[in-house]
Amino acid sequence: MLGACPSFPASAVFNTRIDDTSRFPAHASSAAWIAAIGATRALHADWGTNENAAAADYYGIPMNLLAAASPQTDWPALAFTAGGAPDESDCAVAAAGAANGFAIARNCQAQSPAALRFPIPREAVLKAEGGTCNDPSTCGDRHVLVVEQGACRLWESYFTYKTAGGSWTAYATAAWDLNSNAMRPDGWTSGDAAGLPIAPLLARAGEAAAGEIAHALRVTFRDAVIANAYTWPARHRAGNSSGGIPFGALLRLKAGFAIPASWTTQARALATAMQRHGLYVADIGSDLYVQGDPSAAWSGATVTQVQSLRMSDFEFVDLGAITRDARFDPNSFAASW
Repeated sequence: MLGACPSFPASAVFNTRIDDTSRFPAHASSAAWIAAIGATRALHADWGTNENAAAADYYGIPMNLLAAASPQTDWPALAFTAGGAPDESDCAVAAAGAANGFAIARNCQAQSPAALRFPIPREAVLKAEGGTCNDPSTCGDRHVLVVEQGACRLWESYFTYKTAGGSWTAYATAAWDLNSNAMRPDGWTSGDAAGLPIAPLLARAGEAAAGEIAHALRVTFRDAVIANAYTWPARHRAGNSSGGIPFGALLRLKAGFAIPASWTTQARALATAMQRHGLYVADIGSDLYVQGDPSAAWSGATVTQVQSLRMSDFEFVDLGAITRDARFDPNSFAASW
């Protein structure tokens, strides 16, 4: 769940178990891809424990859950940065009868610039990657993830900054109906290079502490090992590399890895999710970085334990049991029927 909303239907690929190695064997290129990364490369838990957005060590990708009864956003105007991707972005436009008065419009470039809106929360409640930092030259990707809990729509933006005049800009924006397996157009970017949603693939402290993460996670690798290509469920490619790993490739903690009983509940939940649901290659970054939310609920022992995992403990997965099924739709996240 993302707040009160489903994180896509249960049949979505991100919620589908892929730990049956007879159905989902190792990918034919797995050994070569892992060798390119380096078998001894350690996993990095890409999140912090400080929830103070103004702190220098505020670290991770937070999520905004807008209350259904009090949406906590004024649907501010949005413009795109020079060189951005408005033609591959989704915006909110006023529409009578639509949830909260706004509909999802595909291709922001085709809309009137004055009509473009996005549900960025009011500053008093806004949670953004990088915290309160608002300098495009130093503050990095600055993703903003928003779930409308009443409408169960997910909105995500990349390189999101407030201007001196009080308006907002972004490089790219994307939206999904969380009750649907419908995908955005093929070839479109999103908040990440693979064109995937970010929020459903984050490691979240609350889920881990409860003992079960029933969905896949997201992982990054450096440009040199990633191919300028993508495979379902990804929708987009990026970078300049001639590496072998396509965006959307699925990594899995090997079934033979025995999760230590001495690990924390959080660490065991993370490792189990990596075995059962895997990690999708979502973006260019550092090798084997797994993204999560900034939360004081993360245990220091959890981070130490999961960071003992090495690339050799993983394998890439062949999803042909899904993609070669006669019922498979390449424009749907559905992985079971």
